[in-house]
Amino acid sequence: MSEKGKGLLAIWSTVASDFETDYLHWLTREHVFERVGIPGFRSGCVYRRHDSVPSEYLILYELDNASVMSSPEYRARLDDPTPWTQLVMPRLQHFRRGGGALVAQFGHPDAIGAHLAVARLPEDQPKVSLNRLDGVALLDRVTRLRVMSVASEATAISTREKTMRKSAEGTFSGIVAIDALDSGSLAKGVSMAADIAPGYNYFETYELVFSFSKSAAVLADVAI
Repeated sequence: MSEKGKGLLAIWSTVASDFETDYLHWLTREHVFERVGIPGFRSGCVYRRHDSVPSEYLILYELDNASVMSSPEYRARLDDPTPWTQLVMPRLQHFRRGGGALVAQFGHPDAIGAHLAVARLPEDQPKVSLNRLDGVALLDRVTRLRVMSVASEATAISTREKTMRKSAEGTFSGIVAIDALDSGSLAKGVSMAADIAPGYNYFETYELVFSFSKSAAVLADVAI
């Protein structure tokens, strides 16, 4: 288990097909870079859910810790959205957002797999022995497993961006995320996690679309 206490912010939205290219341009030409530029944000990864029509996207931001979600710098961005963000927010459907602290992480902390499975945990999810999940990250071609517990107060903070979205935010108590190198290995990891914790049977699968990290930006500056 490594880097317990690091923060994770998960954001889901569904995007109509006639808006999808604009949405992806916003994410990959402005929004993810803007967010990762905020103090305390480490990286951002964008995923598309398998076979979703219209497309459902998941953004996972890694944070120094959960308190970043209520930091003055992040709040300032949420209350002063860019003109492009103001155009995008009302178009997002089925929006879900939740962030908090990692309560468990197995495998290499920076081992991003191209294939991801995520389970959003309901409020009544029973407690399980997290140490038993270590074996999932030891499977061939599975790179890591993370468990995040939502910090409800920080997630529920009212912001200008939130008022711009037309749909109410879906709620959940936490997530389990499994990274893998291919879909077959991911399926084995999901099966093992569900066997260990029968409540972990809400997994959806995704493919990586885009990623950016603060460390990559630093390396680029050094190279220049």
